[in-house]
Amino acid sequence: MEFLNNFKAVEAKYNSIKPVVSKNHTLDQDIRPIGERRYKWQRIKKLSDNCYAFLDGYTYGDDVFRPWWFDAKDPDHDIIPTPRETYALAPIIWERVVGRNEAGDRITNEVLKIRNGTGDRAHNTRYCFLEDFLPRSIGFDRQHGKQVVYVWTDKRVREKFFLPKSDYCGATAYDSNEHIRRECIRTDDNKQIILIREVGTEYWCNIGSVFTPKKKRSKVDVEAKAELKPYIDDFWDWACAIGVVLPVDDGAYVREHMNLLFDHGVLNSYSLSNSWNGHEVKKILKTVAAGGSESPKAFSLLVCFLSDTEIKEATSPEDLKNLRAKFNRFINRSCGLVDEWVEPVDKVIR
Repeated sequence: MEFLNNFKAVEAKYNSIKPVVSKNHTLDQDIRPIGERRYKWQRIKKLSDNCYAFLDGYTYGDDVFRPWWFDAKDPDHDIIPTPRETYALAPIIWERVVGRNEAGDRITNEVLKIRNGTGDRAHNTRYCFLEDFLPRSIGFDRQHGKQVVYVWTDKRVREKFFLPKSDYCGATAYDSNEHIRRECIRTDDNKQIILIREVGTEYWCNIGSVFTPKKKRSKVDVEAKAELKPYIDDFWDWACAIGVVLPVDDGAYVREHMNLLFDHGVLNSYSLSNSWNGHEVKKILKTVAAGGSESPKAFSLLVCFLSDTEIKEATSPEDLKNLRAKFNRFINRSCGLVDEWVEPVDKVIR
């Protein structure tokens, strides 16, 4: 953890670091680790005399430690971002900007830009990086799957700002790969927090957009579930009857049954999370009568459900209640009974 609390400290830190030079890295790459040298991909990059980027490595925007799916040995798949893209996509940017105050006097400000990762998934490396290398006056936290930044502002209070994930990957990456084009956008969506303060002062002012988290909503199709209720009840009784004797804690055993479901189009990927073909699962459920089923697909479906439970440790009515709740969530998800949507939100421009 390295607290660099102002632009002057960042500039001094950069100048104090000896660049990493080896058979893999040249002096021209100017790799200067911000912390321990063994974590060389976590580094300070000088973009100009008045601008420094903190890079966490192996993400869009890094011109040396590029994402793992970029291939430096293949010119067609080695994607080097432009300096402008590095500036836009870096987790942390420190800038020194000369301006004037309300009285017209010439002043020097420092600007701090903070950016989340690209893509709607967890960016745990980015989160740890922000926790470690933001200044002391700014805190980073994860709350219920959302990322927030706490800032001591010019209002003399500690304000909380939601830090959204970006969809921007840079035009260089976007133009080079069809897979990237399906997941990212070419133009900057400016999903970042921008803070400013006069050099020598303590408090920040947010001069960028203030974002609101998306509100995710879901609803179970109760009518469709009611039609399946007899089959669901039979499946539950079957699970309780034989679940304790199945080796569902054996990974190889579970993978064998996952492969069977994948081969028959019941699973869309080798994952039990949101990858079910609901139509096929419903057909399988209807083959389960009281006492169980002789269908291999039904048995594999049972194994996949039980592999995500602790049925062998269920010894009390409370344990059974929790197991039933997990079963209900499994049925809702695997049968495609959940309708999910995101309520639109607006961002506030300051």
